[in-house]
Amino acid sequence: MTDTLNAAPEHRPSLPRYRTALPRANARQHIVVMQCAAACAPFVGELDQPQVLNGENPDFARRLEKLLSSATVGSQLYLMGDEAFMWRIHGQARNAGLEEQEINLAPPLAGPRQVYCVHCGLIQAACDTAQLTCIGCEVDLEIREHFSHRLGAYIGVCRNPDQPYAGAQS
Repeated sequence: MTDTLNAAPEHRPSLPRYRTALPRANARQHIVVMQCAAACAPFVGELDQPQVLNGENPDFARRLEKLLSSATVGSQLYLMGDEAFMWRIHGQARNAGLEEQEINLAPPLAGPRQVYCVHCGLIQAACDTAQLTCIGCEVDLEIREHFSHRLGAYIGVCRNPDQPYAGAQS
């Protein structure tokens, strides 16, 4: 049996696993979604007729929705950007019907990550720190090394269980 509590963070089962995206040769359609031009990986130039979306473009949301809703079996989605961006798009792709094996997450760029407050249910962006004060309920949170793939967020729990609402009552 594996001791997951003492495992190195990169081996904890709940943490997201990122890998350098490699083109899937058998894919019928390649959809590349990047947060910005700087997030683009070199392999994109090797893809056969990729559909590339840049999050900086004004019509990004409309084009993304259209592409995801028209994706067919055999499509491959490649996501590039920071964790908050990639997991937001990952959730949209799953809601549109794409399967996990059709979604490729590149190693994330530096930037915010999503944190779920277990006290009020708010998902909020946070920088790469171990603690934060929830903007919804003002509880001081400790960000756990547990990631919810369903929510696309790390779990934030009360930092001081003896005074769970200390921040909200001040």
